[in-house]
Amino acid sequence: MEKTHGTWGNRTRTFQCGACLVTILELEPNQRCSWHFHRTMFNQFFVIIGEIGVRTGKGYTTRLQRGQTFTVEPGVLHEFITYEERAIVEEVAYVQFDENDIIRKRLGGASNGASPEHDGDAEGSV
Repeated sequence: MEKTHGTWGNRTRTFQCGACLVTILELEPNQRCSWHFHRTMFNQFFVIIGEIGVRTGKGYTTRLQRGQTFTVEPGVLHEFITYEERAIVEEVAYVQFDENDIIRKRLGGASNGASPEHDGDAEGSV
């Protein structure tokens, strides 16, 4: 697990794959992150301990307490802020799942006993 330090506290990466990053944010009192947005990434904040606010470019701040979640969509300006107490937050950054993200080389159905390795038009990876 990689741990980094920011002006607002510490970030520990707990999981990462091509489509998602999970981190634990240890946030110091009375701090905020940069005012920013992501082109393709959602940010989901889940409060484990304490309380945070998530301010968005839509003109409002959502105050989150322990056990509450808030998701910021791609393209929305936002920042998180802390109040008088330290907070611990799980942040999940992910790209949107696309159920149409499939390229079919052949439709499924009855195999008629044919082995996928020997059915004439099976191909390896693209």
